[in-house]
Amino acid sequence: MDTVILQVPMARSFRDDMAGFVEKMGLSSIQDYVRLIFKKSLNGELGVHVGPKPIMLSAKNAKRYEKMVDDVLSGKEKVKKYTDIEEMLYDLRK
Repeated sequence: MDTVILQVPMARSFRDDMAGFVEKMGLSSIQDYVRLIFKKSLNGELGVHVGPKPIMLSAKNAKRYEKMVDDVLSGKEKVKKYTDIEEMLYDLRK
């Protein structure tokens, strides 16, 4: 098997915390955990989201907001349209 070594610098305390974490998961090493993450990522079984945690609406509120969007898009709910930011700011200041 043709292998390479991947080195990832990290604080010793972080490495120790990760070692305890992967042991609780039933894996034998941090290396096994990294291989698992890489393999699942390549297979499309694992996605990584970078950014703030998305807001999850309740089913009731999701339905409510869907109706609001539908009403705007269908023209049932009238909305103001502006050609530029200055026009909008002028309207807001009235």
